[in-house]
Amino acid sequence: MAGFIKRKSVVILTLLGLACPFIGMALIDFYYFSSLIGWIAGFICFVFAYIIVVRRPETETEV
Repeated sequence: MAGFIKRKSVVILTLLGLACPFIGMALIDFYYFSSLIGWIAGFICFVFAYIIVVRRPETETEV
């Protein structure tokens, strides 16, 4: 399971980054600033995915 998450972490973070603003907008009745928090969380997910892509070596061994 850890190997799957390590290989697919960029995809998972990107999908989570896309979903966070929509989740935040859906929770606007629960907490007034949830939309803002969702947008910030989505941006942070994209930044983490970008950092992983930049630090990843060009050639990877396929498992």
